[in-house]
Amino acid sequence: MTANTHTNDAEAQNGKKSTDNVATEKDLEIEEPQKEQQDKGVGEIILQLGLLACFMTFGPMLIMTNKHLMRDVGYDFPITHTFYTSAFCASAMWIYVLITGTKLKKAPIVTREFYIKNILPIGFFQGATIVLGMSSYLYLTVAFAQMLKAAGPVLIVVVLRFFGMSIPTNKVLAAVGVIVMGTLMSGYGEMNFSIIGVCTMMGAQVSEAFRLVMSQKLLNNMKFDVLEGLCYITPAAAFWVLIAALFVEAPRMSWSTLDLVQENWHLFILSGMFAIGVNTINACVIKFTSSLMLKLLSTARAASLVLFNFFFMGEMVTGMQFCGYSISLAGFLLYNIYRNQK
Repeated sequence: MTANTHTNDAEAQNGKKSTDNVATEKDLEIEEPQKEQQDKGVGEIILQLGLLACFMTFGPMLIMTNKHLMRDVGYDFPITHTFYTSAFCASAMWIYVLITGTKLKKAPIVTREFYIKNILPIGFFQGATIVLGMSSYLYLTVAFAQMLKAAGPVLIVVVLRFFGMSIPTNKVLAAVGVIVMGTLMSGYGEMNFSIIGVCTMMGAQVSEAFRLVMSQKLLNNMKFDVLEGLCYITPAAAFWVLIAALFVEAPRMSWSTLDLVQENWHLFILSGMFAIGVNTINACVIKFTSSLMLKLLSTARAASLVLFNFFFMGEMVTGMQFCGYSISLAGFLLYNIYRNQK
Protein backbone atom coordinates (compact mmCIF):
# COMPACT_ATOMS: atom_id res chain seq x y z
CA MET A 1 0.00 0.00 0.00
CA THR A 2 2.79 2.42 0.90
CA ALA A 3 4.68 1.54 -2.27
CA ASN A 4 1.63 2.28 -4.37
CA THR A 5 1.17 5.62 -2.65
CA HIS A 6 4.79 6.61 -3.38
CA THR A 7 4.33 5.52 -6.99
CA ASN A 8 1.18 7.63 -7.40
CA ASP A 9 2.88 10.66 -5.85
CA ALA A 10 5.83 10.31 -8.22
CA GLU A 11 3.53 10.04 -11.23
CA ALA A 12 1.57 13.09 -10.07
CA GLN A 13 4.77 15.09 -9.72
CA ASN A 14 5.97 13.97 -13.14
CA GLY A 15 2.58 14.87 -14.61
CA LYS A 16 2.76 18.30 -12.99
CA LYS A 17 6.26 18.84 -14.39
CA SER A 18 5.05 17.81 -17.85
CA THR A 19 2.12 20.21 -17.58
CA ASP A 20 4.46 22.98 -16.48
CA ASN A 21 6.76 22.22 -19.41
CA VAL A 22 3.85 22.31 -21.85
CA ALA A 23 2.63 25.59 -20.38
CA THR A 24 6.12 27.03 -20.63
CA GLU A 25 6.41 25.98 -24.28
CA LYS A 26 3.03 27.53 -25.05
CA ASP A 27 4.07 30.75 -23.32
CA LEU A 28 7.22 30.80 -25.44
CA GLU A 29 5.17 30.23 -28.60
CA ILE A 30 2.98 33.22 -27.69
CA GLU A 31 5.87 35.46 -26.64
CA GLU A 32 8.00 34.85 -29.75
CA PRO A 33 5.43 36.19 -32.26
CA GLN A 34 4.76 39.15 -29.97
CA LYS A 35 8.47 39.88 -29.82
CA GLU A 36 8.80 39.53 -33.59
CA GLN A 37 5.85 41.88 -34.05
CA GLN A 38 7.39 44.44 -31.69
CA ASP A 39 10.74 44.19 -33.50
CA LYS A 40 8.96 44.61 -36.84
CA GLY A 41 7.10 47.66 -35.52
CA VAL A 42 10.34 49.24 -34.31
CA GLY A 43 11.98 48.47 -37.66
CA GLU A 44 9.15 50.14 -39.58
CA ILE A 45 9.35 53.21 -37.36
CA ILE A 46 13.11 53.46 -37.92
CA LEU A 47 12.60 53.01 -41.69
CA GLN A 48 9.96 55.73 -41.84
CA LEU A 49 12.08 58.11 -39.78
CA GLY A 50 15.02 57.46 -42.09
CA LEU A 51 12.86 58.13 -45.15
CA LEU A 52 11.52 61.34 -43.65
CA ALA A 53 15.04 62.53 -42.80
CA CYS A 54 16.20 61.83 -46.36
CA PHE A 55 13.09 63.51 -47.78
CA MET A 56 13.68 66.66 -45.77
CA THR A 57 17.35 66.70 -46.87
CA PHE A 58 17.60 65.70 -50.54
CA GLY A 59 15.05 68.19 -51.92
CA PRO A 60 16.57 71.35 -50.41
CA MET A 61 20.09 70.15 -51.25
CA LEU A 62 19.08 69.67 -54.90
CA ILE A 63 17.48 73.11 -55.02
CA MET A 64 20.50 74.82 -53.45
CA THR A 65 22.97 72.94 -55.68
CA ASN A 66 21.09 73.84 -58.87
CA LYS A 67 20.74 77.46 -57.75
CA HIS A 68 24.49 77.64 -57.07
CA LEU A 69 25.27 76.21 -60.51
CA MET A 70 23.03 78.65 -62.36
CA ARG A 71 23.48 81.87 -60.38
CA ASP A 72 26.93 81.62 -58.79
CA VAL A 73 28.88 79.40 -61.19
CA GLY A 74 27.21 80.96 -64.22
CA TYR A 75 25.82 77.81 -65.87
CA ASP A 76 22.62 79.48 -67.10
CA PHE A 77 21.34 76.49 -69.09
CA PRO A 78 18.42 75.17 -67.01
CA ILE A 79 16.92 73.14 -69.88
CA THR A 80 20.18 71.34 -70.62
CA HIS A 81 20.74 70.71 -66.92
CA THR A 82 17.23 69.26 -66.65
CA PHE A 83 18.03 66.87 -69.49
CA TYR A 84 21.22 65.86 -67.72
CA THR A 85 19.51 65.11 -64.39
CA SER A 86 16.62 63.27 -66.10
CA ALA A 87 19.02 61.16 -68.19
CA PHE A 88 21.14 60.52 -65.08
CA CYS A 89 18.07 59.24 -63.18
CA ALA A 90 16.80 57.14 -66.09
CA SER A 91 20.20 55.51 -66.61
CA ALA A 92 20.51 54.72 -62.89
CA MET A 93 17.04 53.12 -62.79
CA TRP A 94 17.59 50.93 -65.84
CA ILE A 95 21.07 49.89 -64.68
CA TYR A 96 19.50 48.82 -61.39
CA VAL A 97 16.83 46.80 -63.24
CA LEU A 98 19.42 45.05 -65.43
CA ILE A 99 21.89 44.30 -62.63
CA THR A 100 19.28 42.98 -60.18
CA GLY A 101 17.26 41.17 -62.84
CA THR A 102 14.06 42.92 -61.72
CA LYS A 103 11.07 42.04 -63.90
CA LEU A 104 8.79 44.85 -65.01
CA LYS A 105 5.34 43.30 -64.77
CA LYS A 106 3.64 45.83 -67.03
CA ALA A 107 6.21 45.53 -69.83
CA PRO A 108 3.88 43.49 -72.12
CA ILE A 109 1.26 46.28 -72.27
CA VAL A 110 3.78 49.11 -72.81
CA THR A 111 3.58 49.08 -76.61
CA ARG A 112 4.64 51.97 -78.84
CA GLU A 113 1.06 53.20 -79.09
CA PHE A 114 0.56 52.93 -75.31
CA TYR A 115 3.82 54.78 -74.64
CA ILE A 116 2.98 57.63 -77.01
CA LYS A 117 -0.58 57.99 -75.68
CA ASN A 118 -0.01 57.58 -71.95
CA ILE A 119 3.66 58.00 -71.01
CA LEU A 120 4.99 60.75 -73.28
CA PRO A 121 2.43 63.37 -72.12
CA ILE A 122 3.39 62.74 -68.48
CA GLY A 123 7.06 63.02 -69.43
CA PHE A 124 6.34 66.32 -71.18
CA PHE A 125 4.74 67.87 -68.09
CA GLN A 126 7.42 66.43 -65.81
CA GLY A 127 10.15 67.99 -67.94
CA ALA A 128 8.27 71.30 -68.11
CA THR A 129 7.88 71.29 -64.33
CA ILE A 130 11.60 70.89 -63.74
CA VAL A 131 12.71 73.31 -66.46
CA LEU A 132 10.34 76.12 -65.45
CA GLY A 133 11.00 75.52 -61.75
CA MET A 134 14.77 75.79 -62.17
CA SER A 135 14.46 78.79 -64.50
CA SER A 136 12.52 80.69 -61.84
CA TYR A 137 15.60 80.67 -59.56
CA LEU A 138 17.35 82.90 -62.09
CA TYR A 139 14.86 85.66 -61.22
CA LEU A 140 13.46 84.87 -57.76
CA THR A 141 14.86 84.23 -54.32
CA VAL A 142 14.54 80.66 -53.06
CA ALA A 143 12.30 81.84 -50.23
CA PHE A 144 9.79 83.58 -52.51
CA ALA A 145 9.79 80.65 -54.97
CA GLN A 146 8.88 78.28 -52.13
CA MET A 147 6.06 80.62 -51.09
CA LEU A 148 4.60 80.49 -54.60
CA LYS A 149 4.58 76.70 -54.43
CA ALA A 150 1.90 76.93 -51.76
CA ALA A 151 -0.54 77.68 -54.59
CA GLY A 152 -0.14 74.11 -55.89
CA PRO A 153 -3.44 72.77 -54.47
CA VAL A 154 -5.36 75.55 -56.25
CA LEU A 155 -4.12 74.36 -59.62
CA ILE A 156 -4.65 70.69 -58.75
CA VAL A 157 -8.31 71.41 -57.96
CA VAL A 158 -8.72 73.17 -61.31
CA VAL A 159 -7.03 70.38 -63.29
CA LEU A 160 -9.00 67.63 -61.50
CA ARG A 161 -12.20 69.48 -62.35
CA PHE A 162 -11.01 69.90 -65.95
CA PHE A 163 -10.52 66.13 -66.32
CA GLY A 164 -13.80 65.42 -64.53
CA MET A 165 -12.01 63.36 -61.88
CA SER A 166 -13.19 65.36 -58.87
CA ILE A 167 -15.79 68.01 -58.04
CA PRO A 168 -14.60 70.23 -55.17
CA THR A 169 -16.90 70.88 -52.23
CA ASN A 170 -17.67 74.35 -50.91
CA LYS A 171 -15.24 73.78 -48.02
CA VAL A 172 -12.45 72.85 -50.43
CA LEU A 173 -13.16 75.95 -52.52
CA ALA A 174 -13.05 78.08 -49.35
CA ALA A 175 -9.63 76.61 -48.46
CA VAL A 176 -8.44 77.31 -52.00
CA GLY A 177 -9.59 80.92 -51.60
CA VAL A 178 -7.50 81.23 -48.42
CA ILE A 179 -4.44 79.89 -50.27
CA VAL A 180 -4.95 82.37 -53.14
CA MET A 181 -5.24 85.29 -50.69
CA GLY A 182 -2.07 84.25 -48.86
CA THR A 183 -0.13 83.81 -52.10
CA LEU A 184 -1.19 87.25 -53.35
CA MET A 185 -0.06 88.79 -50.06
CA SER A 186 3.33 87.05 -50.37
CA GLY A 187 3.76 88.43 -53.88
CA TYR A 188 2.74 91.93 -52.81
CA GLY A 189 5.34 91.89 -50.04
CA GLU A 190 8.23 90.71 -52.27
CA MET A 191 10.90 93.41 -52.56
CA ASN A 192 12.60 91.92 -55.65
CA PHE A 193 9.44 91.05 -57.58
CA SER A 194 10.01 89.69 -61.11
CA ILE A 195 7.09 89.06 -63.43
CA ILE A 196 9.21 86.65 -65.48
CA GLY A 197 10.17 84.70 -62.38
CA VAL A 198 6.58 84.54 -61.12
CA CYS A 199 5.29 83.42 -64.52
CA THR A 200 7.91 80.67 -64.81
CA MET A 201 7.20 79.38 -61.29
CA MET A 202 3.43 79.43 -61.83
CA GLY A 203 3.99 77.67 -65.16
CA ALA A 204 5.94 75.02 -63.26
CA GLN A 205 3.04 74.64 -60.83
CA VAL A 206 0.53 74.26 -63.69
CA SER A 207 2.73 71.60 -65.31
CA GLU A 208 3.12 69.85 -61.96
CA ALA A 209 -0.66 69.78 -61.49
CA PHE A 210 -1.18 68.19 -64.92
CA ARG A 211 1.63 65.70 -64.25
CA LEU A 212 0.22 64.65 -60.89
CA VAL A 213 -3.31 64.19 -62.22
CA MET A 214 -2.21 62.26 -65.32
CA SER A 215 0.16 60.10 -63.25
CA GLN A 216 -2.63 59.38 -60.78
CA LYS A 217 -4.87 58.36 -63.65
CA LEU A 218 -2.21 56.05 -65.08
CA LEU A 219 -1.18 54.46 -61.78
CA ASN A 220 -4.74 53.92 -60.57
CA ASN A 221 -6.02 52.44 -63.82
CA MET A 222 -2.96 50.46 -64.91
CA LYS A 223 -1.55 49.59 -61.46
CA PHE A 224 2.05 50.51 -62.32
CA ASP A 225 4.37 50.19 -59.35
CA VAL A 226 6.93 52.81 -58.27
CA LEU A 227 9.94 51.40 -60.13
CA GLU A 228 8.03 50.90 -63.38
CA GLY A 229 6.72 54.44 -63.26
CA LEU A 230 10.23 55.84 -62.83
CA CYS A 231 11.71 53.59 -65.54
CA TYR A 232 9.14 54.61 -68.17
CA ILE A 233 8.32 58.23 -67.33
CA THR A 234 11.83 59.58 -66.64
CA PRO A 235 13.20 58.74 -70.15
CA ALA A 236 10.11 60.38 -71.65
CA ALA A 237 10.85 63.55 -69.68
CA ALA A 238 14.48 63.46 -70.86
CA PHE A 239 13.29 63.12 -74.48
CA TRP A 240 11.14 66.25 -74.39
CA VAL A 241 13.73 68.30 -72.53
CA LEU A 242 16.46 67.29 -75.00
CA ILE A 243 14.39 68.60 -77.92
CA ALA A 244 13.87 71.92 -76.12
CA ALA A 245 17.57 72.17 -75.20
CA LEU A 246 18.70 71.59 -78.80
CA PHE A 247 16.55 74.44 -80.11
CA VAL A 248 16.75 76.94 -77.24
CA GLU A 249 20.13 76.57 -75.51
CA ALA A 250 22.47 74.63 -77.80
CA PRO A 251 22.92 77.53 -80.28
CA ARG A 252 24.37 79.80 -77.57
CA MET A 253 26.75 77.23 -76.11
CA SER A 254 30.49 77.46 -76.73
CA TRP A 255 33.70 75.72 -75.71
CA SER A 256 33.74 77.85 -72.58
CA THR A 257 30.54 76.06 -71.52
CA LEU A 258 32.37 72.73 -71.66
CA ASP A 259 35.24 74.25 -69.66
CA LEU A 260 32.72 75.38 -67.05
CA VAL A 261 31.36 71.84 -66.77
CA GLN A 262 34.86 70.38 -66.46
CA GLU A 263 35.82 72.84 -63.74
CA ASN A 264 32.68 72.08 -61.71
CA TRP A 265 32.17 68.40 -62.59
CA HIS A 266 31.73 67.47 -58.93
CA LEU A 267 28.71 69.78 -58.62
CA PHE A 268 27.08 68.17 -61.66
CA ILE A 269 27.64 64.68 -60.24
CA LEU A 270 26.25 65.86 -56.91
CA SER A 271 23.18 67.33 -58.61
CA GLY A 272 22.54 64.05 -60.45
CA MET A 273 22.84 62.04 -57.23
CA PHE A 274 20.45 64.38 -55.42
CA ALA A 275 17.99 64.08 -58.32
CA ILE A 276 18.01 60.27 -58.00
CA GLY A 277 17.52 60.63 -54.26
CA VAL A 278 14.57 63.00 -54.66
CA ASN A 279 12.75 60.75 -57.17
CA THR A 280 13.36 57.59 -55.13
CA ILE A 281 12.54 59.09 -51.74
CA ASN A 282 9.32 60.67 -53.05
CA ALA A 283 8.18 57.28 -54.34
CA CYS A 284 9.15 55.53 -51.09
CA VAL A 285 7.35 58.09 -48.92
CA ILE A 286 4.15 57.44 -50.89
CA LYS A 287 4.65 53.68 -50.58
CA PHE A 288 5.36 53.58 -46.84
CA THR A 289 3.07 56.45 -45.76
CA SER A 290 0.61 58.12 -48.14
CA SER A 291 0.31 60.72 -50.89
CA LEU A 292 -1.27 63.07 -48.34
CA MET A 293 1.81 62.74 -46.14
CA LEU A 294 3.97 63.54 -49.18
CA LYS A 295 2.09 66.80 -49.76
CA LEU A 296 2.24 67.76 -46.09
CA LEU A 297 5.95 67.00 -45.89
CA SER A 298 6.61 68.96 -49.10
CA THR A 299 4.91 71.99 -47.59
CA ALA A 300 6.83 71.61 -44.33
CA ARG A 301 10.06 71.27 -46.29
CA ALA A 302 9.29 74.41 -48.30
CA ALA A 303 8.59 76.32 -45.08
CA SER A 304 11.87 75.17 -43.56
CA LEU A 305 13.70 76.20 -46.73
CA VAL A 306 12.16 79.67 -46.48
CA LEU A 307 13.40 80.03 -42.89
CA PHE A 308 16.85 78.61 -43.77
CA ASN A 309 17.41 81.12 -46.59
CA PHE A 310 16.17 83.96 -44.41
CA PHE A 311 18.35 83.22 -41.37
CA PHE A 312 21.48 81.71 -42.99
CA MET A 313 21.61 82.81 -46.65
CA GLY A 314 20.74 86.46 -46.11
CA GLU A 315 17.64 86.54 -48.32
CA MET A 316 15.18 89.32 -47.51
CA VAL A 317 11.70 88.26 -46.38
CA THR A 318 9.30 91.04 -45.39
CA GLY A 319 6.64 90.91 -42.69
CA MET A 320 3.93 91.00 -45.37
CA GLN A 321 5.45 87.90 -46.99
CA PHE A 322 5.60 86.00 -43.70
CA CYS A 323 1.98 86.91 -42.99
CA GLY A 324 0.85 85.89 -46.48
CA TYR A 325 2.80 82.64 -46.39
CA SER A 326 1.36 81.77 -42.98
CA ILE A 327 -2.15 82.28 -44.38
CA SER A 328 -1.28 80.06 -47.36
CA LEU A 329 -0.04 77.30 -45.05
CA ALA A 330 -3.24 77.52 -43.00
CA GLY A 331 -5.29 77.27 -46.19
CA PHE A 332 -3.20 74.31 -47.32
CA LEU A 333 -3.86 72.52 -44.03
CA LEU A 334 -7.62 73.14 -44.37
CA TYR A 335 -7.48 71.96 -47.98
CA ASN A 336 -6.00 68.59 -46.96
CA ILE A 337 -8.50 68.19 -44.11
CA TYR A 338 -11.53 68.93 -46.30
CA ARG A 339 -10.24 66.90 -49.25
CA ASN A 340 -10.05 63.77 -47.11
CA GLN A 341 -13.42 64.15 -45.43
CA LYS A 342 -15.95 61.55 -46.55
